[in-house]
Amino acid sequence: MLLHVLHRTQYRYPATASESHNEVRLMPLTDDDQRLSSFELRTTPHASVYSYQEPGGTVHHFDVRAPHAELVIEMEARIETLRADPFQNVNLLTEDWGRYADPRVRSRFAEYLAPTRLAPHIDEVFRIAEVARKRAERPSVASFAVTLNHKLHHLLEYQPGATEVHTPIDRILAQGKGVCQDFAHTMLAVCRSQGIPSRYVSGYLFGEAGEASNHAEMATHAWVECLLFGNDGRPLWRGFDPTNDVAADDKYVKAHVGRDYRDVTPVKGVYRGPADHTMDVAVVVSRAAGS
Repeated sequence: MLLHVLHRTQYRYPATASESHNEVRLMPLTDDDQRLSSFELRTTPHASVYSYQEPGGTVHHFDVRAPHAELVIEMEARIETLRADPFQNVNLLTEDWGRYADPRVRSRFAEYLAPTRLAPHIDEVFRIAEVARKRAERPSVASFAVTLNHKLHHLLEYQPGATEVHTPIDRILAQGKGVCQDFAHTMLAVCRSQGIPSRYVSGYLFGEAGEASNHAEMATHAWVECLLFGNDGRPLWRGFDPTNDVAADDKYVKAHVGRDYRDVTPVKGVYRGPADHTMDVAVVVSRAAGS
């Protein structure tokens, strides 16, 4: 599927800001699931944009040194998504938990096994994992991931504004409400507690006209990629979206991956100026012209 993404972030200041320093993680990845065919990053006021590579994707950074009362950052990209069947070649049936105990696997994916402040190993995480393992229809890790995805979708109620970006998991689980970041952090914590390397994904979700709400705010979406094993024994990253109770397919566009939200923050920066400011974010994901 050919998709077009337009991401616009606008900062407004009540008085003039004398300078700002910013970095963004908005450029869609090119990997086994998708190919980036065009990309443009624009700023108003105009600034020279530079970039560097992280393990999770590309980071762009720029400085605005002229006085300004507004800063607009626009990203426009065209992407071909390729993963129509997220379970192609994935071992769904046979027991494969033993593969995750292999020291080579644990060493290679160590950063995606360790708990983080946003995805900690609290007692409730282990309880959720125990329930999901008992309910899984098959003994495979993939079956566990599908079951967990479903359980979290029903355990938490999607409610914008119920949490903040850094709300801890224990509070999220206690109130039973959250947004896509909260669903993702909870799934990360549960999977890692069971020795499954898992990473946080920031990106975009395309919805067809007239389709029921897919709980993707007019901003970036968040989901999880778990390391599964294929029928041929090779490790495979596959996405799960507990917010919507689906596996990530060709409607999903990945921008950046990391250990948790702190690694993938789409837009962040500092500025010299008034303490108060407003930020508006708008995202439009559509089929690309000619697709």
